[in-house]
Amino acid sequence: MDNPFVLYLIRHLETAANRERRYVGWSDVPVCTETGPAGFATDYLIGSDLLRCRQTAAMLFPGMPYEARKEFREANFGEWDMKTYDDLKEDVRYRGWIDDPAAVHPPGGEPFADLEARVMSGIDQLKEQKGRSAAIVTHAGPARILLARLAPERRPFFGWTVPPGGIYKMEWPGHKSWEEGHRCTSLSEVPITGSANM
Repeated sequence: MDNPFVLYLIRHLETAANRERRYVGWSDVPVCTETGPAGFATDYLIGSDLLRCRQTAAMLFPGMPYEARKEFREANFGEWDMKTYDDLKEDVRYRGWIDDPAAVHPPGGEPFADLEARVMSGIDQLKEQKGRSAAIVTHAGPARILLARLAPERRPFFGWTVPPGGIYKMEWPGHKSWEEGHRCTSLSEVPITGSANM
């Protein structure tokens, strides 16, 4: 029997740089908030190797092994890392990136196609796990890519909102559907603590 599959897509908790509305890519900053354990269990826990994701995973799933993978890192923002909108708003290239992130990338940073390929490579590796559920602790960029590629409703990259500590629950009717890369059939937001069935 092909059991349903559930994927929890979790953005790390807030950092001081998030509060200052900075673009935080590969800079390894800590979270500045805390939370209790998640109100749901998962068979497998994976995510970004950066500190803010490892800290979030440890709070949400205390004692559970966490597989840290660079595939789920945030985009490399190059020269724009740790800069704010106000820092960059006069930069023509920045405005082009906001309008079309697939066509323009930060100087010294990562092209969108490379980010997308990296994240989807991480998903391919995750599909090798045979559990009924998995949780990915990642960043806004990778989360938006996965929502754009896998959510039932088709929206562009910047059409998705993923706040710090935000969690999306994605459900497939069977593991085969998940493995074959089909869009999930159900998408819901869940509280960071409390029941995931709410």
